[in-house]
Amino acid sequence: MKNFFNRTMAEGAALFRPTLGLVLGLVLAIVLAVPVAPALAATPNYSITQPGLTVLPFHISGQYTATLTGIVKFNMPFKARVVNVLANARASGGTSPTLTVDVMEAGVTILSAPISITAGTVAEGTITDVIIADEAAVTVNFAITGTSPTWNDITVILVVLRE
Repeated sequence: MKNFFNRTMAEGAALFRPTLGLVLGLVLAIVLAVPVAPALAATPNYSITQPGLTVLPFHISGQYTATLTGIVKFNMPFKARVVNVLANARASGGTSPTLTVDVMEAGVTILSAPISITAGTVAEGTITDVIIADEAAVTVNFAITGTSPTWNDITVILVVLRE
């Protein structure tokens, strides 16, 4: 019996039998047609050998019960790109204690919102102003609220890349 433009069934099926070359060609065409970009991490993963990468840890020991302005103050000794801002506290007490940490350059926040801290965990800030100018005044502020709140041993870490 003839069909598909007067071919037998076997002849017609042979036209559609994939060969290894055809399959590899299709796979290669699909792979090359789809743009592949590296996955973007929330924080850039710089090489450990990256020159100029600096970690600035600030550990504020003791127990704190009220808002503190300028608990950390320093002038950035070089122009820097802020890579990450982290904060944590060892423990908290009181009724509904809240702690937020804000990092400021020349009195203006570099974060989209202050970092909200939960005791015993590390929180990461979202950076909006990634460049700190050379010799700019950098301060860290704590906002503490709640009924008889206490926060113990607070750490703030700035990771910067020298520009």
